[in-house]
Amino acid sequence: MPDFAYRLIDTAGGVIGITRLDRGDIGLGEKVPLPGGVEGTVVDIYDDDEWGREGGVVATLVVEEP
Repeated sequence: MPDFAYRLIDTAGGVIGITRLDRGDIGLGEKVPLPGGVEGTVVDIYDDDEWGREGGVVATLVVEEP
């Protein structure tokens, strides 16, 4: 099964961490797991080479934390 890494940042731009998911097509409004066992909602996606994929991740996801 494929393994895709995503960088997670909060709405203020602070880094939350990296999460690994089994799919490469996350969309706006979807829930993703955050460190600590909670889920956050994806509110923006940076998937360009200059900003979003730095460090080998598929994309950087901006998430709204609960």
